[in-house]
Amino acid sequence: MRKQYLLWLALLLLPIAVFADPVTSWIFDPATPVAGEVRDTFHIMLGLTLPFLLLPQILLVYAIWKFNEKRGHKPATFHDNLKLEIIWTVIPVLTLIAISIPAYSTLKKIEVPPKSDLVVEVIGHQFFWEYRLPKYDVGFANEPLVVPADKIITLNLTSVDVIHSWWVPSFGVKQDANPGRITHAWFKAPAGKYKGQCAELCGPLHGEMWIDVQVVSDSEFETWLESKQNGANVAPNEDGTHSAMIAPAAESEAANG
Repeated sequence: MRKQYLLWLALLLLPIAVFADPVTSWIFDPATPVAGEVRDTFHIMLGLTLPFLLLPQILLVYAIWKFNEKRGHKPATFHDNLKLEIIWTVIPVLTLIAISIPAYSTLKKIEVPPKSDLVVEVIGHQFFWEYRLPKYDVGFANEPLVVPADKIITLNLTSVDVIHSWWVPSFGVKQDANPGRITHAWFKAPAGKYKGQCAELCGPLHGEMWIDVQVVSDSEFETWLESKQNGANVAPNEDGTHSAMIAPAAESEAANG
């Protein structure tokens, strides 16, 4: 009885947990062309596959009611129906073909980034993210990633210890960072603040390995970049000004010896 009570309580709390989650959403708030494409593909796939979930349940309930022994029906004696078997084989095959067309197009857009405006090297650590902008000779860790708005940002991802996964749902980006390998992802987002987290179980503090991305105007990005090049540890505020940030964990540990 107690287990059943806990199950119902968990189901009731699930919607609250979903909407309270600070991670930005690709369903409700797709911020990039890729995220919009992912959502459109999801809607197409949902529309094509939902009948396969609902129709059997409807037929099952109807059969239980219609052919109930109490209503005077006797069990059928046949054991196969060639036409029916062909139909329920062909229809799913055609559905899968219909799904594969938009899915292939979406996957191609995800896998093949257009010409990049800015390359960011993303390095996963237990349990924080390090970012490097080779074009500007800037690197930092355990801070929000700041990039210019409406520009194509290419990510080159790797890891120094275990497998991590850089996941910002509203960007439509979820890419593994593997030790000894470089993987790629890209996004183009309007100005705003976006949140994600590591999506690969990477250790005891995995749940605290958040991702913060601040997409700002060109002028705000230049100001932030100049501050970083001058050695300041800053991040843009809502009003375009900049404020100091706490030193990254890795730097603090090094300073403490």
